Amino acid sequence: MAASRRQFLGTATALGGAVLLAPPGAAHAITSVIPDYQPTKQSLDTHPVPRWYKDAKFGIFVHWGVYSVPAGSARQMAAEWYLWYQSYKDNQTWAYHRDTYGADFVYDDFIPRFTAENYDPDSWVRLFEQAGAEYFALTSKHHDGFALFPSAVTDRHAGKYGPKRDLVGELMTAARRRGTVRPGLYYSLGEFFNPALGRPMRNFYTDAEIPMAGYKEVSDYVGDYELRQLYEIIDRYDPELLWADGQWFRKTDTTPWRSEEPLAHYYNRAKNRHRPKGVVVNDRFDTHYDFATYEQRTNPTMDPQKWECCITMGYSWGYNKFEVDEDYKTSEYLIHLLADVVSKNGNLLLNIGPKPDGTIPAVMQQRLRDIGAWLDVNGPAIYGSAPWLRAEEEVGTLGIRYTVTPGRFHVIVLGAPSGTLSLPGDIPIGSDSRIRLLGSREPVRWTRSDGRVHLTVPSSLPSDIANTFTVDWVR
Repeated sequence: MAASRRQFLGTATALGGAVLLAPPGAAHAITSVIPDYQPTKQSLDTHPVPRWYKDAKFGIFVHWGVYSVPAGSARQMAAEWYLWYQSYKDNQTWAYHRDTYGADFVYDDFIPRFTAENYDPDSWVRLFEQAGAEYFALTSKHHDGFALFPSAVTDRHAGKYGPKRDLVGELMTAARRRGTVRPGLYYSLGEFFNPALGRPMRNFYTDAEIPMAGYKEVSDYVGDYELRQLYEIIDRYDPELLWADGQWFRKTDTTPWRSEEPLAHYYNRAKNRHRPKGVVVNDRFDTHYDFATYEQRTNPTMDPQKWECCITMGYSWGYNKFEVDEDYKTSEYLIHLLADVVSKNGNLLLNIGPKPDGTIPAVMQQRLRDIGAWLDVNGPAIYGSAPWLRAEEEVGTLGIRYTVTPGRFHVIVLGAPSGTLSLPGDIPIGSDSRIRLLGSREPVRWTRSDGRVHLTVPSSLPSDIANTFTVDWVR
């Protein structure tokens, strides 16, 4: 298991920057001194980003659903958008579907093939642990409208069709049983096709309107369907993180999502309990948010506002059977990205796309384990860290990233230095400081001259990918 700053869920909770400890068996509840949040942006904007999320740094995104069955139509495509791409006549996906499955085979005919027969939630959580991840976000419902949890407002879900299991509940239970990785949920506010949004499902070859599997008619998409499902996943699964998406799929440009209501409920539910806990939301609820989302890109500068880079390993978020190994980002790239994101006050949310049977492709597992092996050594410079005065610079051909933890300053070298590593003279190294290379027992000698700090690099390095020199400040 990768070294981390994880706490077992339920034994400690972070509200803002303060950690409130509640001993097991405590006779009295912790009474929150924070007033209840009101369903207004002004009130929600007073919500602090919880300490655990600031410290976590690394999470796993999971895109899994019916779209995992067709699994794309070409290499460089987002497979989870298969239904949307197929709806455009004469494009590549439209032709691929016709030629592969036939014009009478509609998207919902994939649902029985979404079986999850090899889905093992415990093995998923163990893999997240091995990766050194502190949290995950599972797609509880993506834009195709098929939920991975039983819902009272629709039968279009995995409890009724396909696996006939509560896929969300099983993973949340496994995560809480192990107590090592914080569970979160993604939810798409809008959908590609839904009669209540004025976009009924069609056969894209005959243009005939067709029923959606499990759909229950509602007149108010937001009030009678979307908000009710949000309350369902909040109250039933108690996620540590809510990750919204699909906010652009409105019935009209003026239709409000009314997200202030479930967010106030979410925050109040988290704090008004025996052991309050910190929860966090992203910036796609069309209102208040706790952190900004950078999709498939990183923030180029250090940002005092907490942010998150969410990114795929290949081209697709959902499983794409056409991708080959060279389509995947290398472990070196991903580890360098993690160090870069963390140095600029961000978290990295790295995506995986399981197959329809619930197995995770081997190349994705290997990337996660490679990151975890690196974090086993270099985690002290990542978890619980904060940015320094600046995030980065280049030293010769090597990139440098800086982080700070209590009593320590970290120099993460992106690559394998040799000989002498010369750093700018303003880095916080004093005459009584001790420098060590994480993962090495060899002493690191250093001198200061010509306005630079010169480190003698040990002859043997822990990693060919990235190495951390840690300065212990003597007080």
